[in-house]
Amino acid sequence: MTVAYVPARDPMSKVRRRLTQWRASRPANLAFGGPILSISFDDFPASAAETGAAILESHGARGTYYAAAGLANTEGPSGRNYAPAHIARLASAGHEIGCHSFGHDDAAQRNVFDTLQDIAKNRDALAAFGARSPRTHAYPYGETTNRLKDGLPPRFTSARGILPGMNVGQVDLAQLHAYPLFGDNWLRAMQSTLKRAAKRNAWVIGFTHDVSDAPSAWGTRSNDLDALLSCARTLGFTILPVSAALERRLP
Repeated sequence: MTVAYVPARDPMSKVRRRLTQWRASRPANLAFGGPILSISFDDFPASAAETGAAILESHGARGTYYAAAGLANTEGPSGRNYAPAHIARLASAGHEIGCHSFGHDDAAQRNVFDTLQDIAKNRDALAAFGARSPRTHAYPYGETTNRLKDGLPPRFTSARGILPGMNVGQVDLAQLHAYPLFGDNWLRAMQSTLKRAAKRNAWVIGFTHDVSDAPSAWGTRSNDLDALLSCARTLGFTILPVSAALERRLP
């Protein structure tokens, strides 16, 4: 298994992240007729395409898979990554194929033009795998810059980061909030979040990587994902892919 890349954690990098989060490139006021949950998978490992998709489908739900074409058929920190055949199968089953960048590089450390070229390369590669042109983007490692947010192609109706928070009221469509579905006590924390979100008719996005009975440090246990979806259904959530959820916004 490969070693996971960790973005810079020095004081200047932390300040830059804060500034990026505070400045909205695509400000919007979101309201919904009921609470919505979106489950997204980053990179994404084969287990997410197989076990993760099966769990979602057992609940009548579909997810968003943010794919970096350069990672196809490779080993990653969360196990074996997806094969092109997974893209075609997921798309045909109604899951959304979202866009990372082709090489899955830290965009905060790259020239914006190079990153945009890499995103375009990824779009073309995913199309060759059988996916429609992605309408949503996720920043690898959650790393972005204001210039990149400003320069995202109009074809992306949204872009997702990794800053926790509900997507309701004033938001930045170029850096949607999302909660990790991994780590210590994440399931209990998410169940609490869903209860609060249900009262506000808020949109909650969760993100993870692999899904199995023995996940990586960045992955989700199968039973826990099933429990999260069951909790959401009990609380009255509609479970939708990211772009489909955004289409539910009230005028």
